[in-house]
Amino acid sequence: MSKKRILSVVLITALNLAVFCTCFYISGNALDQLTSITQMNYNLKSDSLPLTIKDIESLSARISLNQVSFCADLDETIVKEETVTPVLTNEFYFEIYGQKLNGDSITKENIENEDKVAVIPSSLALKLFFNTDAVGKTITLNDEVYTICGVIQESNNIINSLSSDGKQRVYIPYTCYSGYENCDVYTISYDNSASSAPLIEQMKLSQYHSTNFSEKAKVIKNFEHIIYLILFIALCFISMKLWYRICKKLIKDIKENLNEIYFLNSFKSIPHKYTLLIITVLGIPTVLLVIFLLSDFNIFIIFKYIPYDNILDVPYYISAVVKNSNNINSLALMGNTFLVNLYSSSFSVLVWLLVIFALFSVVLFSIVNIIINSYPSFVGEV
Repeated sequence: MSKKRILSVVLITALNLAVFCTCFYISGNALDQLTSITQMNYNLKSDSLPLTIKDIESLSARISLNQVSFCADLDETIVKEETVTPVLTNEFYFEIYGQKLNGDSITKENIENEDKVAVIPSSLALKLFFNTDAVGKTITLNDEVYTICGVIQESNNIINSLSSDGKQRVYIPYTCYSGYENCDVYTISYDNSASSAPLIEQMKLSQYHSTNFSEKAKVIKNFEHIIYLILFIALCFISMKLWYRICKKLIKDIKENLNEIYFLNSFKSIPHKYTLLIITVLGIPTVLLVIFLLSDFNIFIIFKYIPYDNILDVPYYISAVVKNSNNINSLALMGNTFLVNLYSSSFSVLVWLLVIFALFSVVLFSIVNIIINSYPSFVGEV
């Protein structure tokens, strides 16, 4: 084998591994943060006004809003030369988002007692206090002093940076702000398994854009399954190619031997070739079948993307994805859109990485195929 071919195989393999690892890193990062919630962000292009906190309180008087959170962004203010956005929220916010905190979250008692406490992100804590150990320290928001009860442990990486809207948010109990009743609610979030989830879904709040992150997580998971499927197809291609060549060589040797002696004598003279033939004929397909049965190649397709009359209607799938993408890009959403941006950024990057991975794989297995065909004698020593 020439050095040029060896270098080509090594280079393409290394690039494949790099793209493979990057895909799993990005998908893993997204999956760790896309919790099982539905988030509703107010659409600025809507003709209807957003709900107010007073509307939410009136609603909670009629039905239980357990595991339902809301956020109302206030006007930006300055804290120690840092621009921050105070956010009014309730006691369920950090629980349903599954955010890790140093210290305590906002509690029901904080809401009832109108406590002036705050939860801030670790990046803001670092800027304000030069370390993330900020629990118990105080900040001043609009001439009011708040005690920091918790610090959000943020995940700092490229995808998260792309997903951020650049705002530094300070979360406070909504009842501690004077005149909170008339504040607009820009984000409503609820746990998909909560008993109140179906009731909120039936409200048909058309002014909000609803995103089910359970579905989004399944879509991200598809990228891993597709990569596994590509690897399995490649493994089948190489394995069956070798299977054919080895079987062909062994059968040829056995036939030549049978032309000279009877079967029993032939079996006694070259038992290893008969054994290898049986192992190859049965072994390789069996191994591939076991791998197929143990692997998860399920691909999740959101129901609205499936055509009603013809499941093989490829143009329909393409047009549905393009239309959905255009709709997402045309939305002007208010509130904390981090999870929406995280999914969109991860999806976009993973699409390109998947294309690159597929192209590298085609090139790699083409080179392997050339090598196999160029050296027919490599099974001659079997």
